[in-house]
Amino acid sequence: MKRPLTVFIFSVVLMGVVQAQYTSLNEETKSMIDEGKKTTAVLDFEARGINEREAKTLTDRFSSALGKTNKVILVQRTMMKEILEEQGFQQSGCTSDECAVEVGALLGCQYMISGAIGKIGNSYTIDVKNVSVESGATENSQSSTYAGPKDGLIVEIEILAWLLMNLEPPKDLLDKQKRGAAAYAPGEKPKTKVGALMRSLVIPGFGQIYSGKKGSGFAILLLEAGMVGMAAKSNNDYLAFQTEWNTQLSNYNAATVPSEIADYKILVDQARSDMMASNDQLNLFIYASAGLWAVNTIHAFFVGPKNDDDDEEEASKSPPFQLAYSPLTNQVKLQWEIDL
Repeated sequence: MKRPLTVFIFSVVLMGVVQAQYTSLNEETKSMIDEGKKTTAVLDFEARGINEREAKTLTDRFSSALGKTNKVILVQRTMMKEILEEQGFQQSGCTSDECAVEVGALLGCQYMISGAIGKIGNSYTIDVKNVSVESGATENSQSSTYAGPKDGLIVEIEILAWLLMNLEPPKDLLDKQKRGAAAYAPGEKPKTKVGALMRSLVIPGFGQIYSGKKGSGFAILLLEAGMVGMAAKSNNDYLAFQTEWNTQLSNYNAATVPSEIADYKILVDQARSDMMASNDQLNLFIYASAGLWAVNTIHAFFVGPKNDDDDEEEASKSPPFQLAYSPLTNQVKLQWEIDL
């Protein structure tokens, strides 16, 4: 009988949390509308010299960065795709302002953002513009030229999202842009958590040293060396006591005088006791050393360097509750997403 009651209580609590979140988001929605934020959709950027998959990925990153500007109410890209497919409209080839306006009219949004990513030699060009659906006029446009690995395009396109909204990009994005080729230099591989883990797996403490945590790295290295040294000493003691035990046991077996037998019996028992104590101590240091080795490896991973890809992946994660404009109802709705 306890399980149904527990499920009921959990359901009530969950409904309360969702209701509170919904109320909070409703207030935020009203605030956004009062502030004059415009409903906006982003078309897939045109690929010129890069493949379609890369262009779609960069479009998603642009949309994510645009949402962080808090200047627009974005049409959810998956919903936009579904509506356009229902209308028999293909995004591919929709590169003109007239086409963007037509899509915007179908979606019922106020602004459409389109763009193109091209490659000329070793350089990339990115062009984006914001078009009013009502007037068909370009409200703002931004361009950027970038020379370097494709990874750097992510930073450039996120910066353009802020510039298109006439906002100063965040300092962390500008810092990444300043590093430019240095952040993605060929042959200069960025340090990673896996690299730290593998180093500590081979030699305890080296992963921490590799990550710049020299204090903990040398402490772990010295502690591990001490334990290995004590294990070696315990092993030598064990072998020495084993030799002593074998010698005294031979003397005991060869003795014929009762007093000598009694004396050798004491020596045999003492040698055996010392041998067992050394063996226990040896096992203790072996287990402690192995345990420290394992903990050191896990620790090296968690304190390992956090590179730009980690930051970008973390930043790209969306909260479970989001606001999204629904063209079907012409309203801003609460969206709840859970990654499985």
